[in-house]
Amino acid sequence: MNLNEIIQAAQGGQGVDNLASQFGLSPEQTQAAIQAIIPAFSKGLQGATQDPASLGGILSHLTSGAHDASYTDPNQANASSGLGGEVLGQIFGSSGVAAQVGQQASRISGVDPQIIQQMMPVIASMLMGGLTHAMNGQGLGGILGQLANAATSAGGLASTTNSTAAPPASGGLLGGLFGSVIGALTGGGSAAAGSESAEILAGLNTLTSMLHSGVQVPPAHQQALEDIMGPSNPAPQN
Repeated sequence: MNLNEIIQAAQGGQGVDNLASQFGLSPEQTQAAIQAIIPAFSKGLQGATQDPASLGGILSHLTSGAHDASYTDPNQANASSGLGGEVLGQIFGSSGVAAQVGQQASRISGVDPQIIQQMMPVIASMLMGGLTHAMNGQGLGGILGQLANAATSAGGLASTTNSTAAPPASGGLLGGLFGSVIGALTGGGSAAAGSESAEILAGLNTLTSMLHSGVQVPPAHQQALEDIMGPSNPAPQN
């Protein structure tokens, strides 16, 4: 799955219609807003996987269970707005960047910027719940738990950046951060080798593969997001 597919499948496939009703938009306007917002979420989440501290924050949201109902229950819209506000901070780093993203999404979609700003935390919470649901569905919920525990342990992932565990030749979007993760989980060294490290890498790669937007991003929109959020990750965005 990718982020767009997660939103389209949310709330039994009624998530987009429920968002339209919540914010007084037509389904077409809602889809336009989603298509404009999702690339920014993708870019922000992929960037978060490159930093141990940011990755730890995202993992905490994924394993908390707080966002599950946002993905499954349309009656949780008001609650998910509050929860999603915390997620926006992890994804974009500051409220100022999130506001600029909202303004840019408004220009692309034609939806009022105030409505976009109100939608963004709801969509963020739905995405967190959907990512957790997808990982659990593939039997990888335990890996998320392990990673979250490593991130919140003494020192967290950020303290293991110089781990002696060597990253594999192909580490997906996480690249060299793999060594930090293994170090936090196993203490580094040869104990990281074998099936445990393979399972962890599989879980990380599965998670990061779902962070692609799944939508075509117009070049002008892509450039505007880069101007707001920084250069693109080398990995493809769609």
